Amino acid sequence: MVSYYLAICLAIYVAYYFGSAVYYVFFHSLSKYPGPISAKFSGWLSFWHTARGDRHVWLWQLHEVYGPIVRYRYDSVVMSTPEALRTIYDSRANVQKSNSYLVWQKKAAPPNTFSCVDKLQHVRRRKILNAAISDKAIKSAQPFVIKHLDRWFDILKGKGGDWSDPRNISKHLDNLQFDIMAELCYGKSFDTKEPVDSSLKTIPHDISQYMWLMFRIMNSPFVHIWVWLKPRGLDILYRKIMPAKIKNYVRFVEKAVMERLCQEESLQDKGLEAERRDMLHYLFHAKDPETRQRGYSQAELVEEADMLTVAATDTTAGAMAATFFYLSRNESAYQKLKHEVRTQFADMEAIRLGPQIRECKYLQAVINETLRMSPPGANEFPREVLLGGLRIGDEYFPPGVIIGCGFYALFHDQNVFGDPFVYRPERWIVGDGVSEKDVADAERAFAPFSIGTRGCPGKNLALMELSLLFARLLHGYEFRLAPGDRTGEGGIEMVWGRKSHRQYQTKDAFAPIRDGPYIQFAARV
Repeated sequence: MVSYYLAICLAIYVAYYFGSAVYYVFFHSLSKYPGPISAKFSGWLSFWHTARGDRHVWLWQLHEVYGPIVRYRYDSVVMSTPEALRTIYDSRANVQKSNSYLVWQKKAAPPNTFSCVDKLQHVRRRKILNAAISDKAIKSAQPFVIKHLDRWFDILKGKGGDWSDPRNISKHLDNLQFDIMAELCYGKSFDTKEPVDSSLKTIPHDISQYMWLMFRIMNSPFVHIWVWLKPRGLDILYRKIMPAKIKNYVRFVEKAVMERLCQEESLQDKGLEAERRDMLHYLFHAKDPETRQRGYSQAELVEEADMLTVAATDTTAGAMAATFFYLSRNESAYQKLKHEVRTQFADMEAIRLGPQIRECKYLQAVINETLRMSPPGANEFPREVLLGGLRIGDEYFPPGVIIGCGFYALFHDQNVFGDPFVYRPERWIVGDGVSEKDVADAERAFAPFSIGTRGCPGKNLALMELSLLFARLLHGYEFRLAPGDRTGEGGIEMVWGRKSHRQYQTKDAFAPIRDGPYIQFAARV
């Protein structure tokens, strides 16, 4: 009897699944858009590539086969045109972040600025957050960034004029960026870049594991069930069974925030001003622009600190590692940048934010080209179309559809960039066969930090760190690829889109999961 009822239930499920598949393939509002057949009625194919770490490459492959609009899930399409980029992520677009972002929200705490879905709530949070990362705040952070950079150079350089031992630059950059992040966010450095043992040295790796797990959950076929279960006991269960490395990271953030808040509360009780103002100082004292009440609760501060820790560590370190990869394999670009920096500045102490560094056009071109070749956020940022629908060119998308623009796919579109898999910083500078229109077209299709109010709030901080790192490094030091190293390269044995040995290969998890390259350093002689 039991087996009979099980058979009935199974038959009903199969019939329902088959009927749903027929509906999604032939009758759904997205049925006219091309894509893999299995992707038209399921989310499993997208999840499979998420788990493999090559989802951004897979989306590029789909565009190469099917064109600029592809249906990659039963409820989702992704586009690869400059117009789509500028329309979908515009602040005025009739979309909001998809509910999949809610997987990042912990327990009953309110969402942070990154995971906030509601548009009005996000505007309020972003206004408060902007004070912590304003141009004034970034300028005041410059001395601390320079302090950590110069110490890092000193650690990595060889003795005398000799080349150092090969360094896995990804690991060293993770520790450097973690120390800079801690200084700017929590008001102190944890010195994980120092050549001594420390229990905190694993935290940058733990952050990567955290991002990798959450990104897979976000792109799973069961994400809607996950989000529904979160306030119904799943968060409590997940906290108990989460992997040890992720639990270690979560505890670190909570402890660091609590210690920092105790310092601020103590100063406030004594009527004293903080000697220096880090990000948490600004957030602690932030006021809601509408109510003039305290902008963040304690739980909200933990959530924001979590976002800032991840954004200021993994994404920037990934961009730096990619820059080392491309410069160490492109001698012409390396020599041009070195010449520009050494010609522009009399000494390292002169290398700071200001007109001089903004005049380093090739430095900015190198950074742009790196972010194009290896964008820190390589996949699309999914948006849900709201009531009233969304029109992009001649295409109309009804409410409820999930839409996005794949950044890696667009940045490697041959129709836009001509030779998308070639590292060529000159494409960003007018002259030598590059017209103003060429540069304008490239810039229109280029937004590595996204755009609008949902764009990365730490964009200017990341660009400052990238500029200072490579300007100061190439003024006072030399670096080269360790002889024989191929870490991080593509290869002919890899999938279509990963075969170039001159392209840095990463796994995307809202931040690049990567390894290498191995770099050697020497002091300038």
